[in-house]
Amino acid sequence: MLESQIGLRYLVSFAITASLNMTSDRDRVLVTGASGFLGGALALRLSARDVPVRALVRSAARAAFLLEAAGSTIEIVQGDLLDPTSLAAAAKDCAVVYHCAAATQGTLKHQQQGNTVGTRNLMQAAADVGVQRVVHVSTVAVYGMLYEGTVTEDKTHAPGSDPYGLTKSAAEAAVREIGAARKLDYAIIRPGMIFGPRSHMWTEVAFRLARLKPIPWFGNGGGFVPCIYADDVVDMMQVLAEHPRAVGEAFNCTYDPAITWRAFLGEYARLARGVNDDFLELPPWLLYTLAGMGMMFSPPYSMGRLLPDYARFTQRRVQFSMAKARDLLGWQPRVGLAEGVAACADWLRAQGLLA
Repeated sequence: MLESQIGLRYLVSFAITASLNMTSDRDRVLVTGASGFLGGALALRLSARDVPVRALVRSAARAAFLLEAAGSTIEIVQGDLLDPTSLAAAAKDCAVVYHCAAATQGTLKHQQQGNTVGTRNLMQAAADVGVQRVVHVSTVAVYGMLYEGTVTEDKTHAPGSDPYGLTKSAAEAAVREIGAARKLDYAIIRPGMIFGPRSHMWTEVAFRLARLKPIPWFGNGGGFVPCIYADDVVDMMQVLAEHPRAVGEAFNCTYDPAITWRAFLGEYARLARGVNDDFLELPPWLLYTLAGMGMMFSPPYSMGRLLPDYARFTQRRVQFSMAKARDLLGWQPRVGLAEGVAACADWLRAQGLLA
């Protein structure tokens, strides 16, 4: 009964807000990393829905596309996750902070600063100025490469030696610690590999690979790629910012059932060449041999040390469960693989990659 009452109250509140379509200064939201792929997509979506958006960026020049698309409806502010004063100024008068900024490459120390220390600074600043809720963008990389089968949100983090997974796991711990100590509501989203317009790795690079005739791949392409279309990640983040049952929780965000590499790259091949199943299957043992040799000659916490993990990533069949999001939030991905890849066509043409 209590759960149904909470759900009803949420739906009524949402319906009233939507019908009035009113905004105020206190409806303003802050998006960190707004000049990046995910943060930019989120900022533009919120702006299109008449939400006052403050976009935190390190370089105003990199955020020019936001102003071109949305004009004065997005307020650009410069700041840095390692500068607490700039974070407090950016978060002031904001109801929600969407924390999309992240260091995805570089040394362990660099990613610790950007992902862990920066997240800690942001949480403290948000609490200092009275933010109502923080939506923190984490990653399925916190689970590491050890698990097989179905991975639910209660699985212990096991990022191994991956700097990104390690520092994002530590960032989640900082969110929980400060959220509890400062009584700051938070929700955590763990997306998989996000593809869509402006995605470098999972659209541009994947498309370039899929254009090859045939597509070279180690194995038969039957491993699972934990992918998700950008609009679905943005949609789920908005739900996490509003839903009462999201508070204090973490949620996976990938396709469920999972997508195979053959299907994922095949959709890009269909877009590029009208063919979706011309794979050149190379022996997986060769991949593992090369990865092991590369690891042996690489320093600790370097990209080379992760080569066996990357090899395993292309072969394993792991499903990141979406049951929690369906059960608690009534949410699941809405944009299918074929639809998502097709939506990348205009951007790929603009990059000169698609005729």
